[in-house]
Order: sequence, then structure tokens, then C-alpha cells
Amino acid sequence: MRGKTLEEEPLGTYEICSICFWEDDEIQLNDPDFEGGANEVSLRQAQKNFIAFGACEECCVGSVRKPTSEDVKDASWKQIC
Repeated sequence: MRGKTLEEEPLGTYEICSICFWEDDEIQLNDPDFEGGANEVSLRQAQKNFIAFGACEECCVGSVRKPTSEDVKDASWKQIC
């Protein structure tokens, strides 16, 4: 979902966000409705899931952490859902 918790550049490094457990996938970033690839759900659905229960997928709830004051949302981030 691309926040500052993903430190590696460029996009599509398959780094996993510790806040939502989304795996950075350039294909899904370019096509937010694509299901498959690095993540089972689409980016659009992952954002809805994060709003609903705090993780990109329900099975990942136990693997995430709450954001802290040190976590800064990337200026280019936008909600797509």
C-alpha cells in the first residue's frame, strides 16, 4: 500500500509492510484490481481490508503492528478503494 515503512526502491521489491503486511508488487500497484501475484487479494481489496480490520488480509492480522508517530505516510499515497 506503499507507505514509508517500505524502504526499498524502486517499486516492486516484494518488501512486506510491517503495518498492513502487504507485499510490494509493482504489477498490483499498476493494476489495483489484479488478484494474484505476490498477494492473494487485490490492492483495492487490501485497502478495504486494512480499514475494516487492520491488515491486508484477515489471515495476516496477527503479523501486523500498529503505526507509531515515527511512521510517515508517503506523500504520493492515495486511497483507491
